[in-house]
Amino acid sequence: MASALPYITAGATAYGAIKGGGDKTTQSSTVDPATQARYDDLYNRAQGVAGQPFTPYTGARVAGFNPDQLAGFDATRNMFGRSLSFDPTGQLNNLAQGPLNIQQFQNPYNEQVINNTLGDLNDARQMQIQSDQDAAIGRGAFGGSRSALLESETNKKFADVAGRTAGNLRQSGFNNAANLAMGDRNFRAGLFGNQLADQYRGLGLMSGIGNQQQGLGQAGLDANYGEFMRGINYGPQQLGLLSGAVFGGTPGMTNTSSTNQGLLGRIGDAADIYDTFYGEGK
Repeated sequence: MASALPYITAGATAYGAIKGGGDKTTQSSTVDPATQARYDDLYNRAQGVAGQPFTPYTGARVAGFNPDQLAGFDATRNMFGRSLSFDPTGQLNNLAQGPLNIQQFQNPYNEQVINNTLGDLNDARQMQIQSDQDAAIGRGAFGGSRSALLESETNKKFADVAGRTAGNLRQSGFNNAANLAMGDRNFRAGLFGNQLADQYRGLGLMSGIGNQQQGLGQAGLDANYGEFMRGINYGPQQLGLLSGAVFGGTPGMTNTSSTNQGLLGRIGDAADIYDTFYGEGK
C-alpha cells in the first residue's frame, strides 16, 4: 500500500489540477458592536427629531406704533394742512413783479412841516425887509432905489432858500417813505420765505410719516415671509439632520479572513503526513 501511495498522490495531483480545486480565501468586515450600538441610538434619536411636526411662531414679531407716535402723526397732518393752505410762492411773485407802493408810508404831516418851515422863512423875510426899511428911514432914503434894491435882494434870498428847503424836505420825505416801503417788502418776503420753508419742512415730516408706516408694513410682510420660508425649509433641514446622523460618523470595523482549502491542498497535506510516517526515515 505504501509503495502505491506515490502513484495515488501523483494521480490525485493531476486530477486536482484538472478540476481546478485550488485554495480559496474569503474576507469580511463587521461593525464593532459598541460602535454599532451608538450608531443605532443616534439614528433613532435623529429619526425622532426629523419626525417632529413644524410648529410656527404665533407671537408678534413686529412692534406697532405707540400712542405718542400716533399723536405726533395727527399733529403733523394738522400742521401740514394749515401750512399748505397759504400760498407764499404767489405772494413772493406778487412782491417781485408789483410796483413799490410808497403812498402808505408817506408822512401825513410832511406838507404841514414844509408849510410851517416856509412860513418861518417868510417871517424871517418880512423881518429882514422891515429891518432894511428901518435902516433906510434912518438914512432918509426910504422909498428910494436903494431901499427897493435891498428889499428885492431879501425877497430873492427868501425864494432861493424856500425852494431848496421845500425840495429837500419833500425829497427826504420821499426817501424815507421809499426806504420804509422797501423794508416792508423785504420783511414780507422774509415772512413768505419762512412760510415756504415751513411748508417744505411739513412735506418732509409727512414724507417721514409715510416712510415709517411703509417700514412698519414692510417689516410685517418680511416677518410673514420669513415664517413661510421657515416652514418650507423645515423638511429639508430635518432630512439633512437625519442624513448627517446616518453618514456623518465612521463606525469601528472588525476585519476577518478565512481560507477554504481545495482538493489539491488536502492531497498535499496527506502527502506531507505520509512522508512524516513513511518517508526517508523509515
